[in-house]
Parts: sequence; structure tokens; C-alpha cells
Amino acid sequence: MFLQNCFKEDYKMGNTCRIKIPHFWCLEYYEGDKKMTVDIDFRDPVLYLNTKLITRWDEPFEKETITDEEKKRIIRNIKYELKLLDNCLEIVLEDV
Repeated sequence: MFLQNCFKEDYKMGNTCRIKIPHFWCLEYYEGDKKMTVDIDFRDPVLYLNTKLITRWDEPFEKETITDEEKKRIIRNIKYELKLLDNCLEIVLEDV
């Protein structure tokens, strides 16, 4: 399995984004100094990504509002990073 870090320059926001997969049931998404944990089960044969997975940033940024457009951008970033790690991984984007 692809338990490693992956880096990408997000030119639209000017931040460096990366993901980390610490367990088979979640991933950590980093953008600049912010981090969020996203519940995804990597044991499933198909990963369904949608904006409902994006709930909040971890402390100390948990009170920051994440707009629908930002949620869509984060989901697209996550898909991009996952495809870099494993191009055979089947990923379905919903509502993005």
C-alpha cells in the first residue's frame, strides 16, 4: 500500500498541499500550516470522494469556514495526490 507523503504545488492558492496516509481508514490533508483528517476507507475497491468528507480543519484552525468551492478544490487535490501514489486506484468524484 502507498503509505507515504506526496507533495504538489497548488498554484491557484499559492500553498503547498500534501497528503499523508497514516491508516487504512483515513488520510491527512495538509495545506500550508493547516491540516485536516479525512475519513476514507482504503480497503474499499473504489474510493468515492465528495465534499461531505471535508468537514473542518484540525486545531487551531477548526473555526475557519470552508466554502463549497474550497471543499471542491480540496477534493480535487486529494484525487490528484492519490493518483500520483497509485495510478491504478479507482476514484469516483461525486458533486465536484
